[in-house]
Amino acid sequence: MVDMNLTQEQRRGLILVFTLSIGIGAFYFLNSRPQPLTQAVDVVTPLINQVEQSKLIINVAGKVKSPGVYQLPPGSRVIDAIEAAGNHLKGVDISDINLARLLVDGEQILVGGNRLQSSKSVARKITVDNPLDINRATLAQLDTLPGIGPVTAQRIIDYRNKVGRINALDELKKISGLGGAKFEEIKSLLRVM
Repeated sequence: MVDMNLTQEQRRGLILVFTLSIGIGAFYFLNSRPQPLTQAVDVVTPLINQVEQSKLIINVAGKVKSPGVYQLPPGSRVIDAIEAAGNHLKGVDISDINLARLLVDGEQILVGGNRLQSSKSVARKITVDNPLDINRATLAQLDTLPGIGPVTAQRIIDYRNKVGRINALDELKKISGLGGAKFEEIKSLLRVM
């Protein structure tokens, strides 16, 4: 037969053991529950962004062996894109292309395109439906834009040469004489390729 007469110290000891058992059980119960999904999303999202940023998507068009869209590693240059497309066709002059320029995701490389109009061909009028590529425009083409004279056209070319490539039309606002109303007047006639 068990003696049920416990001393004061024994009761305190049993209460302490009982309380610790409940505390340890609650700790394991709370820590064994599934973690919220937001933590998993926070971990996966940067991984997806790293994968997306790890490749440049480049469109190589014109007189190359295999025109198309190519994925290239960051830091690739124009020459790498042309080589990915099987190189330019025999006899095509590529001296007007800066082969050493770093590529920008989403751009198009045009090989062997007629950048300069021959004296026999008639230049198409620059309109909203036929916008002028700001990265390939000549001084004469820029001079035909409304409100743009030879001085401002030269400033655009100087800025383009300084930065290497204009990536957005809004960059033109940095050029002296192209702010406000003048920019709004010509922006629909321009594009960035």
